[in-house]
Amino acid sequence: MPPDTADPPTSRPDIVMSWRRSALSGVSPDKPPQLDLAPDVDGDSPLLRSAMPVLEELGAEIADTGLCLLLTDRDGRIVRSVIDNTALARRIEGLGVVAGARFSEDAVGTTSLGTPLEVRHGVVVNAAEHYLESLRRLSCYGSPIIHPATGRVEGVLDMTIEDERADPLFVPFIDRAVRDIERRLLDGSRVSQQRLVAAFQDTVAPPHAALVAMGTDMLLHNNAAANLLSSTDYVVLGEIVSEMRPGERRTITIELACGESARVNAQSVAGSEGGAIFVVHPTLATANPVPRGSHVDAAVPRLRAEISRLARASGAVAVCGEPGSGRSTVADEIAGAAAVRLDVCDLIRVGEREWLTRLAEAANASPPAIVVEHLESLPESMVPAVTPLVDRDSGPRLVLTSRPVDDLAAGIAAVVARCPGRIDIPPLRRRRLELGAIARRMLSNIEGRWELTPNALAALSAADWPGNLTELACVLRTASHTATGGRIDVRDLPTRYQHTGRITHLAGRERAERQAIIDALANAAGNKVHAARELGISRSTLYARMKALNIPS
Repeated sequence: MPPDTADPPTSRPDIVMSWRRSALSGVSPDKPPQLDLAPDVDGDSPLLRSAMPVLEELGAEIADTGLCLLLTDRDGRIVRSVIDNTALARRIEGLGVVAGARFSEDAVGTTSLGTPLEVRHGVVVNAAEHYLESLRRLSCYGSPIIHPATGRVEGVLDMTIEDERADPLFVPFIDRAVRDIERRLLDGSRVSQQRLVAAFQDTVAPPHAALVAMGTDMLLHNNAAANLLSSTDYVVLGEIVSEMRPGERRTITIELACGESARVNAQSVAGSEGGAIFVVHPTLATANPVPRGSHVDAAVPRLRAEISRLARASGAVAVCGEPGSGRSTVADEIAGAAAVRLDVCDLIRVGEREWLTRLAEAANASPPAIVVEHLESLPESMVPAVTPLVDRDSGPRLVLTSRPVDDLAAGIAAVVARCPGRIDIPPLRRRRLELGAIARRMLSNIEGRWELTPNALAALSAADWPGNLTELACVLRTASHTATGGRIDVRDLPTRYQHTGRITHLAGRERAERQAIIDALANAAGNKVHAARELGISRSTLYARMKALNIPS
């Protein structure tokens, strides 16, 4: 039966609502589950360290009972299983219940692995109550593991049996084990907190610099940080630490919510479960005026400096970037207000002869510059007409905009390569640390005074932004129509941008890993052997990570 007409065989609210969510997620009851299998499971995560002693004890208690214990992380991914005999293990694994498989509701529908993550309490799912038909010979009870210090769901502990109904004794048995794991999580958290506090106390910040210690369940700061940093700045700091390795140091320039530029010295603290120390130095650097309506003028000093340099220089310039990335704004800034502007897309309307006539007339009129938009749409037959304008030393300066060079046909890429100057504008998905600054500039162009809440900024930072700055501007305008009080919160964003959790987005480190693989593949022109060598991993590992991180092959 189609997902939108599936009816659960019970009136229990948890099951009824879970089936509705499953249908809305596009899960089909009669199709195999979309398990999003990850080959590598972190064997030293705080959750596993806390749970392993408990699982070993439970394993001895359920020996020869036909029971199965499953542990998932907060994404619904199975990280450990305890099964009492080989035959049962084969049957369970035949259903896709294997380490690395993701059993969240959006992947497999109603189960006692994914549904407790949504409702934050224990759920019994009897055989026929599973959304997927393939799982309906199992009955189970799963309870969420909630960190006592942070209140965050860390995972789910589940007990499963091949039967029509789960034994009522599953509930106290699993709940007792969950409380034990939560206690061990708290003990481990105290140790990591102590390491972060010690690092904070050992760090000497220069006068007027903000000092911050940020961990998964704590935040420390000095008086300068209290006066300088806002809650949205802490979202940006969280993005930085999420992409750092234990013990790594970084120096990054960001734009604070107050509009001031700052240099951030960040150091990840080993053994603190993702904690880091930040020293934030306000730079008070002079900034160029921001033209009203500009979307690209954010906190990337190197990009900003390159735009300013090329605006003062001579010779043809190519501005390359994805659609919506702000390439037209950059081209206009380099060319100046007096430039003549032509769009290759107008070829469809006026024809090749008329378009070339307009180009020749513009060149003969000797304006300061000629901006040619959407160079990627130029037919190969017209390339010879444009190339001389790129090469000549006198006459109007040519400023071209196009897609990234890797996306261009050979003839067009050759034209771009002939330009003495070139700017490659990164897509918005690679500018997450700037997103707050970019959004604030866009909001300043919307009627009224608007600011993003930290939760809204976190949600926007987690989006993929295929439409880049144009898409972000549209989202902010839409949100301003529903928001009140000058503050845009998560609930004011369009529905598809409201998610920050496990269903829609990768974690910070996974996003960084995914982008590193994409960049390596691009540098290697798609050659996976060369990309793997650049990344320092084997080709088989590269294939596995590409599959796990949903990178097209």
